[in-house]
Amino acid sequence: MLRELRVGNLALAEDVAISLTDGLTMLTGETGAGKSLIAGALGLLAGGKGDRGLIRHDEDVAFVEGVFDLADRPGDLIFAREAGLRLGEDGILVLRRELKREGRGRVFINGLLSSLALLEQLGGRLLSIQSQDQQRQLSAPRFAGDFLDRALGLEAERAAMETALSGLRAAAEDLRRRRDECELARQQLDIWRYQHTELSQAGLEVEEEAQLTEELAVGRNFRKLVDGASAARLLLSEGDTNVRQLLGRAEGHLGALAGDSQQLSEVLDLLQDATAGVGEATSALERFLDRTELDPARLDELETRRSLYAELCRKYNRDVDQLVALEADLAQRIARQDGADADLKDLQETVADLGRAAVDAAEDLRAKRVAGAPRVAEDARVRIAPLALPDIDFRFEVEPETDPEGELTVGGAPCRATARGADRVTLLARTNKGEAPGPVGQIASGGERSRIFLGLSVMSLQGTERPLMLFDEIDAGLGMDNAVPVARLLEELARNAQVLCITHLPTVAARGDAHLVVEKAGVDGRTSLSVTERSGEGRVAELARLLGGQQGTVAGSASQAAYARELLGPERRAGRG
Repeated sequence: MLRELRVGNLALAEDVAISLTDGLTMLTGETGAGKSLIAGALGLLAGGKGDRGLIRHDEDVAFVEGVFDLADRPGDLIFAREAGLRLGEDGILVLRRELKREGRGRVFINGLLSSLALLEQLGGRLLSIQSQDQQRQLSAPRFAGDFLDRALGLEAERAAMETALSGLRAAAEDLRRRRDECELARQQLDIWRYQHTELSQAGLEVEEEAQLTEELAVGRNFRKLVDGASAARLLLSEGDTNVRQLLGRAEGHLGALAGDSQQLSEVLDLLQDATAGVGEATSALERFLDRTELDPARLDELETRRSLYAELCRKYNRDVDQLVALEADLAQRIARQDGADADLKDLQETVADLGRAAVDAAEDLRAKRVAGAPRVAEDARVRIAPLALPDIDFRFEVEPETDPEGELTVGGAPCRATARGADRVTLLARTNKGEAPGPVGQIASGGERSRIFLGLSVMSLQGTERPLMLFDEIDAGLGMDNAVPVARLLEELARNAQVLCITHLPTVAARGDAHLVVEKAGVDGRTSLSVTERSGEGRVAELARLLGGQQGTVAGSASQAAYARELLGPERRAGRG
């Protein structure tokens, strides 16, 4: 909800701060005092067009700032955070709009420079301005359908439609991708089979390549390697004087002395490690000599095998490990393509099943809309007729949203489908007997549209996070008695929403939970606007003025003051609780 509105250097508003609370707040003042300026300021926060001509004379910048409390509005909190805004635990959101005499205006959100586009999105959720939004909403393509579905409680049916359509589109996309994949695979299948056969017949192994390299190196250098290994073994352990013997002698000399010297003891340990190392090296040389033999035929086989590895690596421009992975990948591609017909059949059946589910959901919505629309239209008539619209009549048209390219066939006709179903719902109104009905957003006058919107808003309160709703002279052209039903509906609406109403009628103004008065006065040769809250006798005086008494006094008309007290009652005279 909007907690505070501040307006600076905007026309007559030099520096105006207004505190707002829950419920219904009335805004009154003499004609020309500046009530519409407050509505215009809210319109700027909602993203409305800014007119630099409104900037106060001799000032360069005008601004409007609103402090919103979103702590109890989880939907708006999620929207703000998904938009990248950082909000504290208190859920406070500050929107600021600046108009500049030179250059472009600026938008700030929680103190950070932002964009008008984001302000429009946020403002559209948080503020509904009668002169702009309400009449536009009545003409919006989705308004009638959304209102009808809420009134009929079709949330579950809408959810089923959205789920079915989402599933259908996902399955249709899977089918399209699989078909494209199959077409590409069909063109490549022969190549894949040839490559897979070539690689699988080669039987490549990552470990084998290293073994081939080692065996070929030994075979090509057989005599040199054997002679060298034999000579090394002789020096280590088999010669008349060999390393093992020399190490043994050294250990013998130090063995008797190591107990007398820590340093010699450490040297002895090193000699013993060296002796063990010589033994391991000798054993390794013996194994090498025992296993190594010259086999020209085997060497030719190794050369051929190694050439195959080199040729395949060159041909495919891959390492051996990558060739092994390619073989496995080709096997998967071929198997997937071999199963393509079965896959496509399964996907087609899934699409058909989901399509039938979507059609069933759309037909269910249509049937319930058609069946329930007359009752909702009559409820709307009963609700709105007392608002000085005695001859009002409503009718919903529920028609197929036909489209030759539509993805669903509903009621025998191809239709364009959305999560809302496959219908085009229009709310038709007739305000005077004998006239032809027309779309409600077009057939009614501005004041009539405002009252119609009020009545429909009260009918669709359940489960929604409503914006602050501003009704600007919704009672225009009504007498005091005719305006009473309007005031009652405003009270009902304000039980579940924050409502601000600009009015000239005391019977409406008396219904507010709070009462603000707009005044203008000359200060230092300039006219400035002020907004003050009235309670107690101050509120009585304002209502008496609206009734025609002397402005600013209670004694101006005793009867009118008494009537004002009667309209207010003791609770409202006491002000906000």
